[in-house]
Amino acid sequence: MTVDDPRNGTTASQPGRKLPYPTHHVVAVLDTADQVADAVQELTSSGFLASEVQVGCGTAAADALAASTGRKGLSGLAVRVAEAIGYENFEMRVKSVVEQALRDGHYVVLVAAPHGERKDLAIETLRKHGAHTVSYHDRLTVEAVIPPKS
Repeated sequence: MTVDDPRNGTTASQPGRKLPYPTHHVVAVLDTADQVADAVQELTSSGFLASEVQVGCGTAAADALAASTGRKGLSGLAVRVAEAIGYENFEMRVKSVVEQALRDGHYVVLVAAPHGERKDLAIETLRKHGAHTVSYHDRLTVEAVIPPKS
């Protein structure tokens, strides 16, 4: 999934698509299409491939996120059980905030960043363009770069 130009309403989302866990990705919420377009332009001009930058928006993207834990096997089952009993850890909180942001008309940008320099560049670029609720998802952990507002 990639983005054409969010100012024209052409952000990618594929209804019914199972979303994989965003391992080694920076995940950020931005408020406007202009912020997203500017951030994507800067990311791609600074060395990220267009295929490494994904943008989601709207209820279809929120529904896809809500339908999936992103995890497989026992870890996916554990997340579903935790959700069913009302338990929420930081990772689940971020997912909830991102899902609501999509429903509220905001944009979510994911940037593949498998190591420190790329991660730092993605975070700095997104922050520069107004990103909030920024997190980095490693294989087993989620790092709060800019934590969700309470």
